[in-house]
Amino acid sequence: MRRIVCLSTLVIAGALACAGPSSLMSAANAQDGASSGLSLHSGWQSGPELESARAGLAAVTLDGQIYAAGGAGRVTPRDNFEVYDSEINRWRPLSPLPEGLERFGLAAADGRIWAAGGYSSESGREPVAEMWSYDPESDVWQSETPMPAARAAFAMVAYQGRLYAVGGTEEPGGVFVFDIETSEWAALEAPAELRRRDAGITLVNGEIWVTGGIVNRRAVSRVDIYNIDAREWRRGPDLPEARAGHALVFDGARILALGGRGDDLRSTHDTVFAAAPDARSWREDGALATARTEAAASVLDGAVFLIGGGVGGGVFAPFTALASVDVLGTGQ
Repeated sequence: MRRIVCLSTLVIAGALACAGPSSLMSAANAQDGASSGLSLHSGWQSGPELESARAGLAAVTLDGQIYAAGGAGRVTPRDNFEVYDSEINRWRPLSPLPEGLERFGLAAADGRIWAAGGYSSESGREPVAEMWSYDPESDVWQSETPMPAARAAFAMVAYQGRLYAVGGTEEPGGVFVFDIETSEWAALEAPAELRRRDAGITLVNGEIWVTGGIVNRRAVSRVDIYNIDAREWRRGPDLPEARAGHALVFDGARILALGGRGDDLRSTHDTVFAAAPDARSWREDGALATARTEAAASVLDGAVFLIGGGVGGGVFAPFTALASVDVLGTGQ
């Protein structure tokens, strides 16, 4: 297992040097891919780069397209918003976010894309509660009902006309639920242990999986699962190792925990942990092309796209941000 270690005493120049090798394509290969489209095969391969390097971004798939939003490049949260065009194998810029955002919630529902919370370019170190929605047809963002309270370092998933804002440690705890039809938020009780930052969160067959995250400045391996229809929480199988800042994604058959930071939050890993929805344990399943944390992940036509992120732990992730996109093809 490969990992990159960034010490807490690292200065910006050192953080940049810590980036190590990346999986970026050469300019010639990028042009070839752009003209012919991405030819997927089994295993990880380099995909088309983002317009700019960003960590703490979010991504979502809607109507056969992947949208990548926000994230921090170097320091300031960015308002970048782009869509992956599979026909030309490139990202295209769209109307920017209303504010620069990082470590925020992003979900797709009702034909729109919803962005909420996070740290904004206007709020500095304080999280925000604002929410916006994006209409792909008009390429326009509009304001929506804010969350009941500010929240960052969380994720948002959509299920049957509702948005679920899960994780983070800002008060109050629990899960915020937004009803798209009524434009109203409600609070859902959750285990106290769910209040952890930078957990991996995804929707799996009507259940919300919450893996790892940060408790008392250390990563944990705990997994919690919420069955939305039954309104019940249960414990899931712990990750093989403590992780935080990892990307969690469900490809239709397996749940994948990609990269992230280790127990002391100083080491960034290239591990891939995999589990079936009904599995009692995880297994290590190969490795990423490069160690990374605070990346986004989304699925398109059965392939997993791991987007952006950084190789430095914690506050150093933006200083070591990547523009690279790695794709796990079908047939794994």
